[in-house]
Amino acid sequence: MASLLFGVAQSLGTPWGLFRYYWIIFKLALTVLAVVVLLLQTPIIDALGEAAMAGNMGTWNGGRAAVILHSAGGLLLLLLATVLSVYKPRGLTRYGASRV
Repeated sequence: MASLLFGVAQSLGTPWGLFRYYWIIFKLALTVLAVVVLLLQTPIIDALGEAAMAGNMGTWNGGRAAVILHSAGGLLLLLLATVLSVYKPRGLTRYGASRV
């Protein structure tokens, strides 16, 4: 959530703006997707934590694969957002083109 809030706040204070370039909109969409998936996975992560505290990890198999899959997907989203931040592909939105 902090990443989403700070990203929006920073984009509003930079020359790139929030809706001027397609790469920023795509990066915002990636961040929103990552936050939503993380919030949906919180109950499974909580259940895994409780099973680990109780010492039942050997018998509890539900959700392990989902956590690994979503962790790998989250890492991929973060890497893609980093590439977008460094590379900054060209392409103004209609709003951005009218502001130039």
